[in-house]
Amino acid sequence: MRSFDSVKSLRQQINLFLDNELSAEDQKNFITQVESDPKSTRILNSEKDFREFVRNNVRRPSVTPDFIRELKNRIR
Repeated sequence: MRSFDSVKSLRQQINLFLDNELSAEDQKNFITQVESDPKSTRILNSEKDFREFVRNNVRRPSVTPDFIRELKNRIR
């Protein structure tokens, strides 16, 4: 894995890392690079915190099976 050329590149790598889409070697290289750069560490931690907040605080509304069936019928 190459070094981060920009914040955009870093954010892309963070997303791949947090989504478990990097190979084992790339994960290891990513962690090494992030640990050596305080700015990268802050951005990674911020994204982790945001994802945890969303996971814990955003709820999907529950819908009844009748509602789903009715919606499907309207779409057809």
